[in-house]
Amino acid sequence: MAYIPDDIVRKIYDATDILEVVGEYVQLKKRGANYWALSPFVNEKTPSFAVNPVKGIFKDFSSGKGGDAIKFLMEVEGYGYVEALRHLARKYNIEIPETEETPEQAVRRDKRESLLIVNEFAAKFFESQLRDTEAGRAVGLSYFRERGILEATLGEFRLGYSPDQWDALAQEAQRQQFNEEYLLELGLVSRSEKTGKLVDRFRDRVIFPIQNANGKVVGFGGRILGNRKDTGKYINSSESEVYHKSEILYGLYQARNAIRSEDLCILTEGYMDVILLHQNGIRHVVASSGTALTPEQIRLIRRYTKRVLLIYDGDAAGIKAALRGIDLLVKAGMEARIVALPDNHDPDSYVRLAGAEGFRSFIQANAQDFADFKLNLLLAGGASGPQADADRLQQMASTLALLPERVQRELYVRHVAQRLSVSEGLMAHAVEEAMKEAARHDRPREPREAPDAQPGVPPPAEVKELKSFEQLELVQQEKELLRVMLSHHDKQFAAETGPPEDAAGQPIRYPERSLMEFMMTELEGLVFENQVFEQLKNELFAEYAAHQALRVAPYLSHADAGLSNLVAGLLTTPEISPLWKKMREAVDYDGDLRRVVMGAVFHYKARKVEVLLRDCRAKLRAASAAQDGAAEDLWLETFQYLMQLRRELHQKLGVEGAVSGSDGRL
Repeated sequence: MAYIPDDIVRKIYDATDILEVVGEYVQLKKRGANYWALSPFVNEKTPSFAVNPVKGIFKDFSSGKGGDAIKFLMEVEGYGYVEALRHLARKYNIEIPETEETPEQAVRRDKRESLLIVNEFAAKFFESQLRDTEAGRAVGLSYFRERGILEATLGEFRLGYSPDQWDALAQEAQRQQFNEEYLLELGLVSRSEKTGKLVDRFRDRVIFPIQNANGKVVGFGGRILGNRKDTGKYINSSESEVYHKSEILYGLYQARNAIRSEDLCILTEGYMDVILLHQNGIRHVVASSGTALTPEQIRLIRRYTKRVLLIYDGDAAGIKAALRGIDLLVKAGMEARIVALPDNHDPDSYVRLAGAEGFRSFIQANAQDFADFKLNLLLAGGASGPQADADRLQQMASTLALLPERVQRELYVRHVAQRLSVSEGLMAHAVEEAMKEAARHDRPREPREAPDAQPGVPPPAEVKELKSFEQLELVQQEKELLRVMLSHHDKQFAAETGPPEDAAGQPIRYPERSLMEFMMTELEGLVFENQVFEQLKNELFAEYAAHQALRVAPYLSHADAGLSNLVAGLLTTPEISPLWKKMREAVDYDGDLRRVVMGAVFHYKARKVEVLLRDCRAKLRAASAAQDGAAEDLWLETFQYLMQLRRELHQKLGVEGAVSGSDGRL
């Protein structure tokens, strides 16, 4: 596989700020030792995604994913390990020396990057055609100027022009020796059926480069100039490995910081809407680029805010799209508001007419809550009578049933019932029925296709084990031992203690020993019940035995996803409930290291003994029932030994009788 020298890897790790990396995808808010956010991997209403900047880890308690900044990028962007390292190296301006790779490795690692390079070439070509050619200035630049776009805005959105020639881009790409297959896959060119030559797809159009959230050009939109009827007004890039239309929001790269600061995302339909609003200081705006709003696009928005304002066209198609968008936003737990601009304006035309302040004032005065918006549409339909009333009630119920929070549903039920002049009970019943109907029709989502296996990387066989954790006898004790080792592997402590002073009143210093050496001695010959826990324990012990030290970072990017998620979870301090905080003046998991270590070891051993006592009792009864005297004597001797061990452990714990299990009776 692709190789990055160890010293460069360490340099990347040292330079990486996990808050900075994760903060580009979610809104983080500090609570206690961790920063919390809504999960970027699943839809949820309560933040369960934690980042600990001191330990440099994240843990998503909803999906179970966890790890370091490298692992986060692998999960959220679909990067491989090396690709994630290279991404961070670019971010922090760290040079990676080139190493030899096999052709197969180079193709796999470089294809995505190569496609982005081809798109970057095309973007620069279109920009140059707009500014540096007579046709570009006369046609393309004139169009943008007529629309009121300023020079700075042209550059910020990298607007361009494709000349009215059959193969201008294709010839320049071939001259620079770009891969024809990449040009075809990206939809920049097509192959002529008559001549077999490459021809430009975007010819005679102004060009809108489409960037992802990190600013990479992943595709293009092109608008025809004039009134040609033989082709569509807009065309977009083909779907490719780097461009999926349903997963892109136009303008997000330029808007993401403003969306965070405003805590609001304005969602429009067109490129020019975004560009003109942005130019007028309304920068928290994105566009779905002609597609109906998708769940993937909503998840993108959720990285920055839960509040969305939909600006829709007032025609039938626009209303239908707005209603569908409302349902998707509500289901995702977003706060949705909607506004229609006056006199068939779109955002582009209205901001030019009213100016930035006039636009903001209109939005402030006319934006409607999603429920009122839908209600107003239904009530304006004009139909009357019991059947029309029933239809309106059911249509509102179908939307309210999507609200994820019960309190919110009940408040909206009350509000809608009042406006429809029906009883609250009837409205609540309709919502319950709609929820049942939705549950019947819901199907589990198709699992994402697993990536191709990589050489030397084991398949993720940990899933079955992880699912069964809570069914095991010793799960909590085994987890605590692993947590202590991972959190304090580099520390020493005094395992043996006694009086603080000697007979002469002098302080006694008890010898300290390595925590890991103590664990290896105490747990020698003891096999963890859970296979994944046992695998991690053995790996930790093996690494420490080999190097007399332990590095946690590699486990956070482990090839086995189950192990990396497990390690991140063990290193992440869970949020303490308000009730627990009220009961305790202070919560300190590891304030007394000796107590923590000894408690973890002896609680595990005590619980292990309880399990053995239970099994021994069963064997003893079986031997007695079979009248097997020899076996009965053996198991009785074993039982007595275990009982003695149990008493010793309870003495060490100082909690006689506190560990649940056998009461010592046969």
